[in-house]
Amino acid sequence: MNLKNTKAGFLLSAEHEKLPIAELNALIDIFSLGGNLNCFKNYVILESSISEEIIKKMVKRGGYTNEGHVIFSESSIINQNVDETLDNFFKSSETLDFPVERDETFAVRVLKLEKESPFNSMEIERKLGGIIKKKTSAQVSLKNPSKTVKVVISNDTMYTGIVIEKRDVEYFQNNRPHLRAYFHPGCIMPKLARCLVNLSRVKEGEIVLDPFCGTGGFLIEAGFLGCKLIGSDIDEQMVNGALLNLNTYDLSKQVISIKHSDAKNVSKYLEDLKIEKIDGIVTDPPYGISTSKKGDMLEIFEKIVDVLKDNDYLVFAAPNRMELDLNLVEFYEMRVHKSLTRYIHVYRKN
Repeated sequence: MNLKNTKAGFLLSAEHEKLPIAELNALIDIFSLGGNLNCFKNYVILESSISEEIIKKMVKRGGYTNEGHVIFSESSIINQNVDETLDNFFKSSETLDFPVERDETFAVRVLKLEKESPFNSMEIERKLGGIIKKKTSAQVSLKNPSKTVKVVISNDTMYTGIVIEKRDVEYFQNNRPHLRAYFHPGCIMPKLARCLVNLSRVKEGEIVLDPFCGTGGFLIEAGFLGCKLIGSDIDEQMVNGALLNLNTYDLSKQVISIKHSDAKNVSKYLEDLKIEKIDGIVTDPPYGISTSKKGDMLEIFEKIVDVLKDNDYLVFAAPNRMELDLNLVEFYEMRVHKSLTRYIHVYRKN
């Protein structure tokens, strides 16, 4: 099944109110998708010209996108009448061609977007599973199905789809900063780092710059997305640690250069590399007392932005709002703990 002009459903993480949908919108830009979005809490339906392959790529690339579905059926909820709604739902399901082959196994899973929804998940899973088994002769496997049919219930509609891709949960769990070859406190977690790289809209093969690279968290995530990497840090030990981490992840082939350098000298740095402009900047500048020792951040950012291509993005976290002479297109607040809130800026160079 490789559908075009279809509806795709995306189950987003509920870890943050705004960042997951912001990242999904960035992914839509990255893959040049048009269409309409309908949001139901942490479930989003995209009606667009989209293939299974693109759905898979979006989920694999995302930090806060948990699942991607192809929706092949919709059934209206009739005045909150459960019996009548389910009767129509099961009758219409009997007419569907389910994308499950006879030699495959499957499971049915129900997601209710409203906690107070009156629908019985187990009843729907059992009855719909029986219909699919009768129509396809495929066998049910609740533990390890080769296909998962998902029924998503909103306030007014029941959506039936097939799960195309799930996020690699283990990657973000097993690659937390303290588990890397080189660790320094204060690193951004890989899931958030992946999200910020995506907010920069960089594509595979494009160049990402982190002028305050630290231990390389953003560069690691950008490297896994196929980007070319340039980094620098005023702390030589951090530079060595970033190189060690990138080598550990076998990402050295993505590195153009990572060197001990002051962020203020980024134009000269790129000139020496014979690179005029780069495609995206993603960074986490130093906070607190150390900031004053490394120069005024606004002045440094003005120099950094000079190397960014027109219409491309600068994404960074800071301990407060920073006003740059650029177009601030997105701004998010993320509380880390009682003494630290990160303010995530997404600027676009006009």
